[in-house]
Amino acid sequence: MSNAVVSPQKNITVRPAPILFFVGAVSCCFGIAMLVPMLIDLADDHEDYVVFLTCAAGTLFLGTGLAFATYDRSQKITLNETLLLLPATWLTICLVSAVPFMLSELRLPLADAVFESVSGLTNTGSTVIVGLDNLPRGLLVWRSLLMWIGGFGVVTIAVLALPFLRIGGLQLFSLDLSPNSAKFLPRITEVVRQIGIIYAILTFICMFCFWIAGMSFFDAVNHAMTAIATGGYSTHDSGFSFFQSGTVEWVAVLFMMLGAMPFGLYIVASYGRPGMLFRDEQVRLFIAIIAASTATIALWRLMHEDIATLDAVRSAAFAVVSIITTSGFTGHDYSLWGGFPETVAFLLMLIGGCTGSTVGGIKVFRILIMLKTLRMQVRRQIYPHGAFRVTFNGDTVSDAVRTGVATYIFTYLLLLVMLTLAISAFGLNFTESLGAAAAALGNVGPGLGPNSGPCCTFQEVPAGVKWLMSFGMLAGRLEILILLIPFSRSFWRN
Repeated sequence: MSNAVVSPQKNITVRPAPILFFVGAVSCCFGIAMLVPMLIDLADDHEDYVVFLTCAAGTLFLGTGLAFATYDRSQKITLNETLLLLPATWLTICLVSAVPFMLSELRLPLADAVFESVSGLTNTGSTVIVGLDNLPRGLLVWRSLLMWIGGFGVVTIAVLALPFLRIGGLQLFSLDLSPNSAKFLPRITEVVRQIGIIYAILTFICMFCFWIAGMSFFDAVNHAMTAIATGGYSTHDSGFSFFQSGTVEWVAVLFMMLGAMPFGLYIVASYGRPGMLFRDEQVRLFIAIIAASTATIALWRLMHEDIATLDAVRSAAFAVVSIITTSGFTGHDYSLWGGFPETVAFLLMLIGGCTGSTVGGIKVFRILIMLKTLRMQVRRQIYPHGAFRVTFNGDTVSDAVRTGVATYIFTYLLLLVMLTLAISAFGLNFTESLGAAAAALGNVGPGLGPNSGPCCTFQEVPAGVKWLMSFGMLAGRLEILILLIPFSRSFWRN
């Protein structure tokens, strides 16, 4: 048996074929997706249909050729290859998806086009485009499609990679679907298929609710795709304030929250145990944070402004849910409410939603594990000879998981500081630099301050800031370590 063990110093081979096959296959999917805005522009008799048709043909040609050239039915992809194909695929599709923004009537420069593409695919919602109300419908649908596809891709990453990295806690969901269990362990392909079905059903229900609440069918479809993906792109410059409807905002609050909850638990609920969703400790903390933040901000506004109680609660709930779910929908400019609400907003940017959902940020699960670890350490100081353990939903959290969570939080905050410093070097003040870094790394959307807050876009920031934010968006969406691991020498050793 010992003869089969490979020395840790021996280099291993990462085969490019399965990685290139996956990149090619995903590129083909995006080529097909480009046909949707092409058909819409064709129906509207808008000349941009030629742009989408050309981009679709080129993407399909390259993707199909790459996939066929590297296809091998007998190949089985390794963990190292999985961790390498994820950043390779995301980088490729971000570049491919940026081309229509460059060739369409927008004529965006490269930095802006890549920024818009990355922001859409990573469900960030930051934008450099002004004049959304006058854009052709094909471009608006393309932005929404990027978010919707990206949201499903985020959940797929969580299912495929996070259990191995031990930084998100999804390894605790290595469970089964037996009638007496609240846990699941079907095949990965079956998990992804079921999540895709749930994702599509939630999108359809959200679209129907928006339509019933008063949106046009076109607006309802677009906002449903971006709400479930917790992305934040809108078809109007003024966002949800365009609709002037409290009902529309409450529908958005509900579906943003649903998009920010663990999709794995929806699978459990579909097997006849819906109560498990709300017995999950992560979900309970997530809802508690939303309730407490909403009540606090609403009370602040009632104390400092002449505003009706229901309006204060609704606007606070919309802003809180939009931020903590990292949706970033605009509708209420919380930067005008005072320093305290804006500080709460910044903290919510860092927290984010639940692990295994479409959201960014540090994630509620990691916050929960760190709080429980802190409580355990305090008890150990009081009772040095006591035996204590950290649990999640009744299961013991291993030292490896707790170490991984702590490492991730440290890495996240370190990268936040580095991004803030790098962005400030381009002339932005501290508040705007910190807001831009937090918005990018947390995939939130709006930043802080009067020039890049919830009322504004990033159109006027320097191109260097846009490239830095694009990197931050990708790093945050790929859980940072997935993007950094291939640069480690240890990655290329067994």
